[in-house]
Amino acid sequence: MAYCVKCGVELDRNLTACPLCNTPVYYREETDEEIQRYPNRSQRTRPRQVNLVPSKAFVYLMTFIIAIPIAVCLMIDFKGNRTVTWSFYPIASLLLLWILIAYPALMKRYSFIKVITIDVYSVMLFLISLDIYSGGDVYWSVYPVASLLLVWIWFLLINLFGKKNKYFMFIIGYISTGLYLYLIEQATKSVWFFELALPILTLVLIFTLIVLFLSRFKPFQGIGFPGLIFFALSLFCIGTEFIINRFVFEKFTMIWSYIVAGVGIPVSIFLFFVQSNEEFREYLQKKFHL
Repeated sequence: MAYCVKCGVELDRNLTACPLCNTPVYYREETDEEIQRYPNRSQRTRPRQVNLVPSKAFVYLMTFIIAIPIAVCLMIDFKGNRTVTWSFYPIASLLLLWILIAYPALMKRYSFIKVITIDVYSVMLFLISLDIYSGGDVYWSVYPVASLLLVWIWFLLINLFGKKNKYFMFIIGYISTGLYLYLIEQATKSVWFFELALPILTLVLIFTLIVLFLSRFKPFQGIGFPGLIFFALSLFCIGTEFIINRFVFEKFTMIWSYIVAGVGIPVSIFLFFVQSNEEFREYLQKKFHL
């Protein structure tokens, strides 16, 4: 589509003059050499980069703003109780807020994993300090701290091994998640890890490694990869129901997993067939305009 060089109005190909300003329209056909040299002249739009790290000036401003309520809380608490009592909670919260905001701006070189690391460990220290200050020992903070530590470990594994060695990443993640669940079991003083959590977690690891291994072969690539996922999920549901029923009812009865398998396995077989049969795949693409 052409545009007027004078007023910029959009023009049809059969016009010889602009209908708005009567400026003559001249069309020039591109030569074969220009088409080969510039096969794609569409303007590339650069993705917008959002810088979440504040400037140092903003950090200085936030420092003064946060320091004022900290000083006020300390003075009021000391005046009434002659020691630090209730003021510990707002002061610790404000210090945590300052660390979460100021840390990236104070670093010369920062990365996503470094920012996540300092944020996670700052929140963990904050929760432990609240627990100790309020009760004299570590009680309830074990659960959120262990959860945050597990999230940090998965972020670290994805950042270090996400593109290099996914097998090693999932194995270390399996061990870390298992230790997390075992810690929760010990903290709650219950018995469910070795009979319920560990078998299901092991099942997840086995099917994940199988999917990663089979995805390297041609029948399980392209549209065959979703079929591989459906097939693995179907078998995983059967195994999960077996483990749960054995733990809860001490017997195996299929209640819901066969429904999932009855849908997932035929779909996966169909996707495998489409991936392996090029003629049928081309027919579907033409038929459904894919």
